[in-house]
Amino acid sequence: MHWPQAGKPDSGEIWGNNTYRPNESPTFVETWKDMEKLLEGGKVKSIGVSNFSIKTLDVLLPQCTVVPVTNQVEMHPCLPQHDLKQYCESKGIILTAYSPLGQPTGTDQAISLFNIDTIKSIANKLNVDSAQVLLSWGVQRKTAVIPKTENKARMESNMTLLQLSDEDMKNIDELHLQPNMHRTLTFIGFGERILGEGNIFGWTYEELGWNMIDGFVVSK
Repeated sequence: MHWPQAGKPDSGEIWGNNTYRPNESPTFVETWKDMEKLLEGGKVKSIGVSNFSIKTLDVLLPQCTVVPVTNQVEMHPCLPQHDLKQYCESKGIILTAYSPLGQPTGTDQAISLFNIDTIKSIANKLNVDSAQVLLSWGVQRKTAVIPKTENKARMESNMTLLQLSDEDMKNIDELHLQPNMHRTLTFIGFGERILGEGNIFGWTYEELGWNMIDGFVVSK
């Protein structure tokens, strides 16, 4: 399930008034129960969710018979999701980073992870590129990472991971504590038509369980 909010089928869009409210049918619990039925036919081996928070998982899990195998979320050093990671581990859910490198090719990005001094310094010390450092950090903290590229050389590089020292892991873990660094990097530049002010695809940050303020910075 890509998002907890459902889009209205007649609109073909998922922003503004084109998504159902949290208590309107179909809810994400109803959708999940239908997904569970797919496992009975044998063609579907596992099912999971994406963009779910502790708040939305707390609603889903008591009402489901199959625990999601994974929860795919935005996750990188600027948004390490420490609390969500601990929560998912306690429930047997694999946390997957669909944006482990941030948004390295985005034109509207607020921060490039590749240009952060801490990341560059570790990469230079180990004679690897910044992407390898970021992916190694994600895997070493026992999360799944799924970077995307159409470049063969980058694919090969992305599969060559390394063991980071405890000091390097700690330094990356704490990057988000710097001013204005604890934030999303993937929703920058979408525009108000899609996101609106203070919401994501029709739901407020509070409804999604996202601890953010306008500008996509995590609130303290």
